[in-house]
Amino acid sequence: MPGAESEAPLAPGVSPCCFSAADFDRLGRDAGFRYRLPYLSGAPRDPEALCIAEGRVETHALGPGLTLAASDIVVHHHYEATSQASPRFSAIVVLQGQAQAALGRGDSVPMRTHGGLSAAYGDGLSMTGIHPARQRLRSINVSAAAPLGTGDAQLDELIAAALRSPAGRPRHWAVPPHLVQAIEQVLGGQWQGPLQALLCQGVGLQMLAHALADAAPAAPPLPSSRERQLLERVRERLHDAPEEHHTLEALARLACMSQSTLRLKFRAAYQCSVFEWLHERRMALARERLAQGLSVQEAAQLVGYRHATNFATAFRKRFGVAPSGRERR
Repeated sequence: MPGAESEAPLAPGVSPCCFSAADFDRLGRDAGFRYRLPYLSGAPRDPEALCIAEGRVETHALGPGLTLAASDIVVHHHYEATSQASPRFSAIVVLQGQAQAALGRGDSVPMRTHGGLSAAYGDGLSMTGIHPARQRLRSINVSAAAPLGTGDAQLDELIAAALRSPAGRPRHWAVPPHLVQAIEQVLGGQWQGPLQALLCQGVGLQMLAHALADAAPAAPPLPSSRERQLLERVRERLHDAPEEHHTLEALARLACMSQSTLRLKFRAAYQCSVFEWLHERRMALARERLAQGLSVQEAAQLVGYRHATNFATAFRKRFGVAPSGRERR
């Protein structure tokens, strides 16, 4: 359920919590959402007394910038929650009930029961969750907030790529049956304490993986036979002259391609960028020549580094040890 967060435990045998209009205002300030009651005429006389929804909500911090919110509530009054915070990527699964989501002023998209929905929003584009009254709503929401700092550079890049993707409608994605069962366990609250936290961690990361896989752009087509021959020109040039100052513009001319095409085709062929390949070639050659007795300064110059200190930093980052003339493979 977008936006609704509380510290109330989601566990069997615990009395449900009543969320008043005042509670929603407080939740909105804490979670970066603005709540509306569009079908309630006038402002509530006593915001603390009017019960908008009743049930249990639990939140878990999965890591820096990653949050899971699990909700099992009965909605008494139709409400809407619109994001006001920094950019986020959200993955949502509804197990029971009806809800809708909309980006900006776009048309709302229904959240399908046992189906996933994902959306990237922020930087002027808001997301609104719409929750009709007189229903039980059981849902789970995993959100990743920018700026990213999960501690996993690859995960950060996947989320950043999703946030950079062109804005459009929220996207549906398929939830496999085993993940539905795991989400049922989270909402059922049979486990408590550290075990429940571990379960939420696993479920949250699985949801994020499925949503990000669906949001990822399609892989570029593999290079043709002719394109592979042209790419080999580039690879051979980098292999034979790692010490030179190569530019993407010059390498694209060598490959008879545009710079953007070279980027895409080279990565599709070699599973790394042009300059990642060059860096790996330089480090491997330097390590080999160090083992043969070259000094650090000589090895740095051999692979195109003007300053030995910069070379030493790159070498240590790649191999985990400082370069030495006595280095052995």
